[in-house]
Amino acid sequence: MAASLGLGALLLIGPAALHTSAQAPKPSVAIFDGKTLSGWHKPQGVPADYRGGKWDVIDGTLVGDQDPPGMGGFLVTDKIYRDYIIEFDVNLDEPADSGVFLRMGEDGKNHQLTLDNDQSKKFGDVYLSWGRETVHEAPEGKKHFRQGAWNTVKIQIQGEPARIQFWLNGVAITDFQHTAETTSGVPKEGRIGLQIHDGGDKSSGKVRYRNIRVTEL
Repeated sequence: MAASLGLGALLLIGPAALHTSAQAPKPSVAIFDGKTLSGWHKPQGVPADYRGGKWDVIDGTLVGDQDPPGMGGFLVTDKIYRDYIIEFDVNLDEPADSGVFLRMGEDGKNHQLTLDNDQSKKFGDVYLSWGRETVHEAPEGKKHFRQGAWNTVKIQIQGEPARIQFWLNGVAITDFQHTAETTSGVPKEGRIGLQIHDGGDKSSGKVRYRNIRVTEL
């Protein structure tokens, strides 16, 4: 039988010692100011075919488009992240192919959370670019995407091997636990990236993001 602590012992330990493992949660921080591209840049370490695209701030919204026509690319954070929650609103033309890139390395390797409003309608797949490709499919995600409207997104990545969770308009879509095998080759930390995909003869429309916030875990 385990011995219990008397009142005297509790007083000696004190409340601070009893809660040493607890940490106050970090605040949610806006990483897009709605006015400029401050804190973001276009990566140059990815393959040359993915260095296109253009990103503008229009009426408080981050807008991605192909540039030159048919060529896409990325916009990534200056800051490197590991475990976090990212939340934002997204509005995608139809067709448009986008996605959020988690722990993105300088060479582009990453965990991609798909936001593909094209023929495939893949919302919530986990895809490893320049790696193992699709490691998790989320066929129910497309049922909860609102065409022609703003959609709310929440993504959480934590641990190593990473657990990746995705909510679309408040509905839990993806809960994928990597293994050492499935996450092989992906950095343990990296930048957050947004994508405007290539589309041949300008077959992809614009992508729009706003209210982008991160809570580090």
